[in-house]
Amino acid sequence: MIDIVLCASGSDEVRIVHDLAVDRDRTARVVRRCADLAETLAVTAAGIGDVVLIDVSVRGLGRDAIAAMMRDAVVVGLSSADAAEKTGLGLRHVLPADSSIDEILAAVTAAVAGETEEADSWMQEASAPQDAPTGRMVAVWGPTGSPGRSLIAANLAAEAAAGGEETVLVDADTYGPSQSQLLGVLDEAPGLVAAARAHDRDTLDEVTLESLLPLVQPHLRLLSGIGVPGRWAELRRTSMEGVWGALANRGGLVLADIGPLLEEDEELSYDTAAPQRNAAAISAIEAADAVIAVVTADPISITRLLREHSRLEELGVQELHVVVNRVGAPVPGDRVRDLIASRIPVASLNLLPDDPVVCRTAAWDGALLAETAPRSALRKGLRDLAASPALLGQGVPASDRVSR
Repeated sequence: MIDIVLCASGSDEVRIVHDLAVDRDRTARVVRRCADLAETLAVTAAGIGDVVLIDVSVRGLGRDAIAAMMRDAVVVGLSSADAAEKTGLGLRHVLPADSSIDEILAAVTAAVAGETEEADSWMQEASAPQDAPTGRMVAVWGPTGSPGRSLIAANLAAEAAAGGEETVLVDADTYGPSQSQLLGVLDEAPGLVAAARAHDRDTLDEVTLESLLPLVQPHLRLLSGIGVPGRWAELRRTSMEGVWGALANRGGLVLADIGPLLEEDEELSYDTAAPQRNAAAISAIEAADAVIAVVTADPISITRLLREHSRLEELGVQELHVVVNRVGAPVPGDRVRDLIASRIPVASLNLLPDDPVVCRTAAWDGALLAETAPRSALRKGLRDLAASPALLGQGVPASDRVSR
């Protein structure tokens, strides 16, 4: 006898339970009728049921929830004909919700018979990218203390796009998202949340991704942030990994502005699957081809970088480029350069001059430095950095970098 945990809409639920009850030769039975996803997860975790028969349009159902249920049971999906979103969430067994009881029993029996094979194959399909990445991803990070990371990320992306590089700027800072304001985007939408949700629902295809990337200027697209920092819990680790993979497969340059904190304390605080406060930043660094670390030219910011370097190494950073922002009197740039280069290995070290008037003017105008101060020393430094291997990679021909 196969024990079924059922989570379906009202009419379908009643029909399935009734048809199984009147069938005297039935090989399966419903042992629990669940009202929502939370109850289904709790029942499955308690070891009740061999099969979870669930409507794929249930609120909150995604890859993480399916993976959690598959640790203890087999999952068979039901798809409603009137569902606004057509997705099977990658499940091998998905039936129309109005299927006959014989069809449902056949699918349940087949799923139980291939339980081990199905669980393994689903996990591989859910986690492995379909194609090899064709783009280059760079994470722009910096320690706490407002070193100017977001301003630098926005202008680097703009300079790369101005040089003809197809660029996507991602606002993945879950503590202080600001890219939409810096770029003067008035109609802000939580694009990163929508992309993460689409991946979790197995609907993040090329068309959906393009719809979330509005064109800010020629060759530059923006994937806006979460808007309100309180929405960080909607960016789960597996969803963010899928978003980074989709962006990398799209090609071109992906520049991710991420938050300063890289701890994973949630894994120590909970004995169940919990969202990670810094999942966006950690997943971005792990997926990035290179990391640009932004610090200010003061001992506190530089010390924080030196202390966080071991954490960056734990996350697999092999190509680290350091940008020292707001360099000026009384500390000479050579002293700052020697202080950092003598303590940690870096792929490159760049100094940017201190120009608060230019930065404030650009912020108030919601404009880029190329628009408000095209001849400033700060803009020139960012333009040179955007054409360097730090952003475009070592494989970019020198002639192309010069032309940019």
